[in-house]
Amino acid sequence: MYGGQLPNHRPPFKSLYFGEAAAEDEALKRPDLFLKSFVDVRDAVRLVREGDAYLLIGPKGVGKSSYIEYLRLSQGDQHREFVHREDIGELRGALQSDTEISKSGSELTEIAWSTWLWCRLFDSLMKDESASTQGDPDIVQLHRDLRSTGLASGDFRSVLKEVRRKQHKFTAPKVYEYSTESSGARQVNLIQLRDLLVQIVCDARTDNLHLVALDGLDSAEIGTDAYWRQLAGLLRSCTAAHRRLREAASPVRICLLCRSDVFLKIPIPDSNKIRQVWGVELDWAYGLDTPEDSSLWDLLERKASATRKTKVDYLVDSYFPAYMEVGQRRNARQIEMHRYLMELTRGTPRDMIMLMKNIQRDLYEQQELDIGRVRAGVNAYCKNYFTGEIANEVVGMIPGQTGQTTVGLLSRLPQRQFTREDYSTLIRSASSEAEASIDEQLQQLYLAGAIANIGQEGYVRFYHRRSLAELDVRGPFILHNALTLGLNLPW
Repeated sequence: MYGGQLPNHRPPFKSLYFGEAAAEDEALKRPDLFLKSFVDVRDAVRLVREGDAYLLIGPKGVGKSSYIEYLRLSQGDQHREFVHREDIGELRGALQSDTEISKSGSELTEIAWSTWLWCRLFDSLMKDESASTQGDPDIVQLHRDLRSTGLASGDFRSVLKEVRRKQHKFTAPKVYEYSTESSGARQVNLIQLRDLLVQIVCDARTDNLHLVALDGLDSAEIGTDAYWRQLAGLLRSCTAAHRRLREAASPVRICLLCRSDVFLKIPIPDSNKIRQVWGVELDWAYGLDTPEDSSLWDLLERKASATRKTKVDYLVDSYFPAYMEVGQRRNARQIEMHRYLMELTRGTPRDMIMLMKNIQRDLYEQQELDIGRVRAGVNAYCKNYFTGEIANEVVGMIPGQTGQTTVGLLSRLPQRQFTREDYSTLIRSASSEAEASIDEQLQQLYLAGAIANIGQEGYVRFYHRRSLAELDVRGPFILHNALTLGLNLPW
């Protein structure tokens, strides 16, 4: 039985467009469809443009990068594209290869991060022919000097080394009062340069939006004290820079994209205040626990409509059976389809898009969806996508070899519901000494959406449903629906 079907001329489900797993790839392949189907669930675009927020925070796959791609593509004219995405995942290699960086003190790290940020913002303005900075020969020459030394577009490691050396001198523009005590020459060192760039950038005038977005925290080597110290310096530097930019003459902005579980580990005492004042929590729930009210359906319908002359409404009611049958045939029970599909995801666009694409995958062009075909697509999604996503998320967050084998170990559980002792037994059987404690491993699996606590009367509490709730590491636990299917565990 199908509810609320579209007329017979509705497009086949196989033909519907659902985008790509990553916003960057969709923006590259189909920028027109990306713009048409973008959904801003928390008004984040306006908040970032106006300087009322600089931190986009949420679990992996929630769509943080899509906001930067939208801001970039919505500028229109290619000559006005001054939205840059910086991948700071390179910090991983720097920490591994340069012990001096790993041991850098917090003050030195913060100076380096802030200098790096202001160099990036200055470099962006100097690419803008309409910016007022182009009219000052001294500022133009300063930019040439920064580019010749590699600081204007260099990575964080190169800036940190220059801050440590304190050897470079730069000529300050005449309008700014800097001089050495002896000669009176307008020379500044790299640390003074940072303060000079703050003034230049904040005084600059342009009609164009300039934004430097910092991404890649998800891909870096995380789990070492050195990494968390670096992120603490970055967060403090971003906050200070953002406050100054709000007072700037023109729309020059920074934006930090941060995974929820990564942010929780950054060791500064006022991180929660920063999150509340300057952050946007990307959450696709509609404020209700009813699955049919999630904004994710709006996103899917917007994407499915992007290639059509007429809007695709009521996607689930129009294409899917009203209920999914689960359990043994004699004792099968029915689950309303919205709930069934939603509970196979962690409430993120990436999960939902990949679920739809896997359901499409083996359909013939004109085939309708029945229970068997939906189930086949779900199984493909769980095995080919979901288990791999969980594995990727715990690598780095759970140190060493333990993180690489965690998901494989879960397949040895006796069933979907398990105890702390069950999990501890698995770890002991795999390794004589785990690099992370049982508590740390369970906590990270929880933050990745892989497991949840089972509360009184069978109530299940997953992180993506209650992002401020903590895991009770005493158990008992339950695996996510999709991970259970992907690992082929008894229900």
